[in-house]
Amino acid sequence: MANYTVINNNFVSGEISPMMDGRIDSPKYLTGLAVCENFIPSSQGPLIKRAGTKYIGKLASSVDSARLALFEAGVNGRFIVEFTDLLIRFWTEDGDLVQSGESPLTIVSTYTESEISDLSCVMNKGVMYIVHPDHQPAKITLSAGPSFTLTTITFTGGRTFDSAGSYPSCQAFKGGRWYLAATDDEPNAIFASRTTDTATGDRFTDFTFQDEDGTVLPSHAIYLQETDMYGSKINWLINQKRILAGAGSSIWMDSGEIATPATFDMAITLSGGANKTEARAVGSYIIYAGPGGKTLNAMHYNSESDGYLNDEISQSASHMLDSGVKDFVISRMRETIIWVLNEDGTLCSCTFNATLGVIGWARHPLGKGSDGLDMTVQSIELLPGDDTKEDVVWMTVLRAGSIYIETMTIYSQDISNDTVYLDCHASQALSPALATVTFTYLAGETVSAIADGALLPPKTLDSSGNVTYDRAVEDISVGFQITAKIRLLRPELPSNGTSQGKKRQVQKQVIRRYNSLGGRVGLEDDSSMTELLPLVSGEYVYGSSYDLFTGDYEVNLTSFIDNDGRIFIISDEPFPFNLLAVMTTFGITEG
Repeated sequence: MANYTVINNNFVSGEISPMMDGRIDSPKYLTGLAVCENFIPSSQGPLIKRAGTKYIGKLASSVDSARLALFEAGVNGRFIVEFTDLLIRFWTEDGDLVQSGESPLTIVSTYTESEISDLSCVMNKGVMYIVHPDHQPAKITLSAGPSFTLTTITFTGGRTFDSAGSYPSCQAFKGGRWYLAATDDEPNAIFASRTTDTATGDRFTDFTFQDEDGTVLPSHAIYLQETDMYGSKINWLINQKRILAGAGSSIWMDSGEIATPATFDMAITLSGGANKTEARAVGSYIIYAGPGGKTLNAMHYNSESDGYLNDEISQSASHMLDSGVKDFVISRMRETIIWVLNEDGTLCSCTFNATLGVIGWARHPLGKGSDGLDMTVQSIELLPGDDTKEDVVWMTVLRAGSIYIETMTIYSQDISNDTVYLDCHASQALSPALATVTFTYLAGETVSAIADGALLPPKTLDSSGNVTYDRAVEDISVGFQITAKIRLLRPELPSNGTSQGKKRQVQKQVIRRYNSLGGRVGLEDDSSMTELLPLVSGEYVYGSSYDLFTGDYEVNLTSFIDNDGRIFIISDEPFPFNLLAVMTTFGITEG
């Protein structure tokens, strides 16, 4: 039996499709994983354990779903709008409900629970414009207080969008015009408001197509009925260099000229089409979901062809989108990460760096609740960071029959002291110290905890949300355990021909980490895994504060001689875990 040591030190492709098992000729295989859960592939190569989610609150009413949308008011602040059945509430970026007197500010709406997922919400000049195929267009405005007002929009001119069949379903703003599209009566039509007037300002509600004498000026509203979309409805509009329209069977772009009634036209730039999930821009790219939401694509403008080129970025991890893309957001501080919410409530991510050719996928399962069912995400939105704050993903999550609003801060690999590796967590500062603490919203759930800088054992809260530990604590964070897991692919070893399918034996591993603690390694995802907890001088003792570890740790693993030889690495303690490299020594037989 010959011995070989191989190194895995680049995980930029994340989890790849089971259909690629054995594709040793593919760069994706060389930098990919069989399993990547709750780790984020970094464009530098390592894997970074994702931070936990923070509990913000519960929804306004007992409903099965909600919709979150970003209200970006510039110097007047940023808010998250919570749409539920016939009701709207508002959250500050710090996670507090906007109040009206002694109670949360609420607005009664006409959007039912079944309709909110199809709302198109676009910010322009501090106003949120809302369109839906079954409702007259509306807007939410912000006033001092803060206070918000929802009003139905009244239009003038040749299109008033005020009756069933004439309500637009998608929108965009460009060049002082408001573009509306895809009514039920005219699914392939695009309408654009009049341009800004120097005397009166914006004319977003003016859809006058000509003067009374029939004169059509460049500033008049635009109407385009595109007859070549093969009957497929326009699903979204987006402004990025051009006005782009994603239809069911193709993607269209405008002519590139300054839009006037005489010059505005659309032509196919890509075939294949898009689903109704709103497209989003990042840098020079537009990210969109393909028909049925089964693919995620990145298109970018090419000046030589004066059109857009397309790459499917989900091809190597197509199994993650089996249920279809429901929504996605893009965090972009230091690392561009696309957070994808699927129709079945699963969450996954794609690290995207076109310059370096990085497309790294990972799944982010949330575990099971006290009812034994998977905990799932219902809606998602992004609160972008700035010079002083990180990007924050907001989401609504179904856990054991209750829907919570939670936030996940996207930290860089430089660990923040505020990072908590527990999902749906909350923190308390107690004075005096107490052994019994109360987290009402987690009643009946089994949780993990970090208190006074030390790990506490898992506990189940009683029906009132109380839990008692064997010591008094002053600062405690409690939440659901995060299980971060990878499984390496079968490596290709020096051999006569290929080593795929040949008998091999795992003999030793060296695991290199940065600012990490805890973890287990093994050949199977079970109790036989080797603990990696004693990473500091001496042994880590329950209840003591911990120091993070950087360096190599050697594990002697001896497997049976078989043709697998794949390794699991798991981190399920509430500690950071950043994997830089895995060096594995194999024995291989030629017989």
